Amino acid sequence: MAPSKEEKKFILEVIEMYHGFPELWKVKSKEFSDREKKEAAYDTLLLKYKEWYTEATKDDLKKKLNAMRTSFRRLALLVHPLRTHSCHELMFDKQV
Repeated sequence: MAPSKEEKKFILEVIEMYHGFPELWKVKSKEFSDREKKEAAYDTLLLKYKEWYTEATKDDLKKKLNAMRTSFRRLALLVHPLRTHSCHELMFDKQV
């Protein structure tokens, strides 16, 4: 079943909120290794996530975020393959 327009809008709001917490996704930041900040950020995101998915747990939220990151990376690879592969790998792929 395809998500409704309202659900898509809600997910975009969650993504925007997620982007505001670099401790969850920005590996090179100092906050990324701070477990307390991460837990606080997940708790805040979970409150927002429960507006639409009332029975959601922190694990459900983490799975959803991971799935969205994976989908984004796959699409980014299709759109910009040169950014993720070295020239040698692309030459090898063409030869095969």
